Amino acid sequence: MKTGAGEAVKSQVAGLRAGAIVKLNAAFLAFFFLVYMALLLHPKYSHILDRGASSLVRCTFRDACPSTSHLSRKPGGRSVAAANKVVATERIVNVGRAPTMFNELRGRLRMGLVNIGRDELLALGVEGDAVGVDFDRVSDVFRWSDLFPEWIDEEEEDGVPSCPEIPMPDFSRYDDDVDVVVAALPCNRTAQGWNRDVFRLQVHLVAAQMAARKGRRDGAGRVLVVLRSECEPMMDLFRCDESVGREGDWWMYTVDVARLQDKLRLPVGSCNLALPLWGPTGIHEVFNASDLTAVDAGSQRREAYATVLHSSDRYLCGAIVLAQSIRRSGSTRDMVLLHDHTVSKPALRALVAAGWIPRRIRRIRNPRAERGSYNEYNYSKFRLWQLTEYFRVVFIDADILVLRSLDVLFRFPQISAVGNDGSLFNSGIMVIEPSACTFEALVRGRRTIRSYNGGDQGYLNEVFVWWHRLPRRVNYLKNFWANTTGERALKERLFRAEPAEVWSIHYLGLKPWRCYRDYDCNWNIDDQRVYASDEAHRRWWQVYDQMGEVMRGPCALSERRKIEIAWDRHVAQEIGYADQHWKINITDPRKWE
Repeated sequence: MKTGAGEAVKSQVAGLRAGAIVKLNAAFLAFFFLVYMALLLHPKYSHILDRGASSLVRCTFRDACPSTSHLSRKPGGRSVAAANKVVATERIVNVGRAPTMFNELRGRLRMGLVNIGRDELLALGVEGDAVGVDFDRVSDVFRWSDLFPEWIDEEEEDGVPSCPEIPMPDFSRYDDDVDVVVAALPCNRTAQGWNRDVFRLQVHLVAAQMAARKGRRDGAGRVLVVLRSECEPMMDLFRCDESVGREGDWWMYTVDVARLQDKLRLPVGSCNLALPLWGPTGIHEVFNASDLTAVDAGSQRREAYATVLHSSDRYLCGAIVLAQSIRRSGSTRDMVLLHDHTVSKPALRALVAAGWIPRRIRRIRNPRAERGSYNEYNYSKFRLWQLTEYFRVVFIDADILVLRSLDVLFRFPQISAVGNDGSLFNSGIMVIEPSACTFEALVRGRRTIRSYNGGDQGYLNEVFVWWHRLPRRVNYLKNFWANTTGERALKERLFRAEPAEVWSIHYLGLKPWRCYRDYDCNWNIDDQRVYASDEAHRRWWQVYDQMGEVMRGPCALSERRKIEIAWDRHVAQEIGYADQHWKINITDPRKWE
């Protein structure tokens, strides 16, 4: 009896345990089902499930599917696919969550992926084949200054300058064109100098090269490019004019391949000259600019020189002589003068007589500048980007004298300029490409972008970090900072050379029209003597002397300025400068006018 009762109890306990296990399993299943449904329906987390949904992906490799993303690296930074010389293609199926901006991507597409995995594309809702674009990541020891050094041997006295290599894909491995290039751009705004990150530039260049070399073009010669980035892509390569739109961190462009190729054919940085100084036989042969590929005459591209006058009349005379020097160089391009309300009607008549096409503008204030300071309205230069009737504009500061035709600069893209300090360019002469949206971007960034010098040059250097170096002879600075006999002998020879060996002279320090024509008054002032040059001074006045009386009007000296010059001569005499310029007799008729 006891045995039968014990068996019954054991059977009952076992039944209860089994029932409890079933209920517990059912509860767990219900819980996991609810979590699964929540993840599936929530757009933020749905990609986690997609990643494991093997039914959405079908591999079509020549060999075998990789176990991880095509961006996985071997030691040394080389991707697995690149090491095995295999081009992988993955099928992506539309899961229907694309932003409306990407409606153009509907249908079966072949996509080139740069620094981005297949899983990250599911949010686009596109369908088609994805090809990984493999490249070696640039070394972490590579610095921006390696690409944009402060100085290079332009004269080739010790050898031809060269640029370090940024690793690029082997594009010959990609047999078929792609319908769209998709790239993820690095962006770390918290890091100092984030916009001058070499890896960031590398990914931009790989995406641009892939678009230019392997992108399938539409009837207008454009290629689709999609970029994922928290920061705005580099305007140097992906122009806002070509933007289709933006949604979140996704940016879409229809890129003009011809314009892009203009940029990509130039050196990768300012480590080499975009415009050669010497011919193919060496430093004894000056480079013939006509050897450059001519612009298609049928393109009907309009181009212009431009300068800007605002806030005072101090540069009026300089702008008049600048215009005359451009015409004397043989150029027939339009010359556009942007000016504000401070330019008087008589001055405008003189400027028009010199050849300028005047256009009145509203000044743009620099919000970081002090009231009444030199830099207060120098952001007015941004108005150059509103000259959208022109394909390219060569801006020239009003204190520059042109000696040789600068028309060759219209063959170069934005921004092409002469080097300045560090990795920066000098904005005294620069090639720009007018664009309404670029102008808006420049104005929009005034309160967030900091200029290293408080002026427009520092600001523009923060926006256009990838620029192209022109020879310093294009914008030859009148200074003798090295203060050596050899430096002065070389520069004075270049200033007086006939035919001219420099394209232009940039008059730093006191300007020629603020002195008497008899000599450079920088000689009279101790901290300005590094800018003094009798030869450069003489070249400027040669152009002035050939101008008509109407154009000379704005070049008159005020009584206040005459007193200042007299005082500076007196101080120079008291100091007893050995050059004795203070003893030169003044014959300039403006002294008595």
